Amino acid sequence: MNEEEKKAPAKPKLKKAPVVKLVSYGIKMTIPTDNYANVQPEIIVKASSLEDAHNYIAPHMNKLWKEYFLIGKRRKEVAPQPVVPNKVVPNTEIAPAPVAPPVAPPVAPPVAPEPAVAPPASSVALVKATQAVESCMSIDALDLIGNQVNASIKLTEEDKKILTPLILDKRTKLLEVEFNAQGRGK
Repeated sequence: MNEEEKKAPAKPKLKKAPVVKLVSYGIKMTIPTDNYANVQPEIIVKASSLEDAHNYIAPHMNKLWKEYFLIGKRRKEVAPQPVVPNKVVPNTEIAPAPVAPPVAPPVAPPVAPEPAVAPPASSVALVKATQAVESCMSIDALDLIGNQVNASIKLTEEDKKILTPLILDKRTKLLEVEFNAQGRGK
């Protein structure tokens, strides 16, 4: 045998694993929490791909958004008070000695309490509708409010009769402004 045949069999060549490139990926967002107040969380991760990094960061950012978005304007949640069952405690106190009955002061004639006058249920709706009419800046917006007033179940017929002249007066003012803006007026 010659020397070439004595050599060990050739080793199979191994394929190299694909090169994994680490990616630095970050997301930063601004979450409005109140007027002129923001939170700016930023999360940066290193991952093997952009998809992996994004899939890791996105749920965390969503959670932060839900937690802090307009937190200053949310209603305060009231936690329900736990109901404690009444316990019957046996009376172990010694009864006090009898005391002479007190002398009653002279009795004044009874005064009937004034009946509590609740504001009408529609007063809040009337105030809101009046404010909406007064704040209109266009005839289209006024038409929408007029339709809502007519369809409202919270406004009484008396409220609607009060609002009708306000709507007509506002329409006249808006038409005058529009007319003057087009250069046809004064």
